[in-house]
Amino acid sequence: MRRIAIAALFIFVASSALISSCSDKEPQGLSLEETPILSGGLGWGVISIAYARLMLDASSEAPDSGTARRGEVCRIVARSRSFSGRDAGVWYRVELGSSAGWLRESALSVYQSEAEARKASEVGS
Repeated sequence: MRRIAIAALFIFVASSALISSCSDKEPQGLSLEETPILSGGLGWGVISIAYARLMLDASSEAPDSGTARRGEVCRIVARSRSFSGRDAGVWYRVELGSSAGWLRESALSVYQSEAEARKASEVGS
């Protein structure tokens, strides 16, 4: 008797799952941000303002670590989002020649490949 009850319960659960999966609803999509490990990196950037200060940390109060000029191409190695005060927004850690530092999103145009960034840099010059 117990086996029959377990078999009946299994059939009921399997039938319910099968019937509920046959709806006309569109499958819900899931949108995720790119992950550097999966996408091969965060991309490349072109400095979009006349002179940009590279910062040691993602903060306008941090000491400078270098400078960059409009049109220079840099590799983006990290991204950070700040929610506090003047520093609120997205910051990018970039490598530019022998310099590295953090830039605000507003100082940078972001591209997926180095070729795209170089082309944009040439067009903007």
